[in-house]
Amino acid sequence: MTVDTNVLARQIYEQARQLPPESLTDLAKYVEFLQFKVGDRLADEPSLPDGLRVVNLRGLFKGYDFSPELLAEARREMWSSLEEEIA
Repeated sequence: MTVDTNVLARQIYEQARQLPPESLTDLAKYVEFLQFKVGDRLADEPSLPDGLRVVNLRGLFKGYDFSPELLAEARREMWSSLEEEIA
C-alpha cells in the first residue's frame, strides 16, 4: 500500500484548519514531538569529520543486571568504603 504524501499532507492541513484556534498550540507541540521521535530526520544531518562515524549503542548493556536490589547493594558497598577512608 503506497501513500501519496502530497494527498496525506493536504488532508492533515485541512484537518488542522478545522481545529479551534486554542488547539493549534497542542498541535504544534505534537508535531515537535514527532520530529524529535523520528530523530529530526527532516533537518540536514551535520557532517562528521573524516574518520569519525556514528555508532549505534542500542543493546550495549544487554545481559547486565541493573535491578534495584543490586544497585542498592553497590551503593552500600561504595558508601561503606568511603566511611572507612574518612575514619
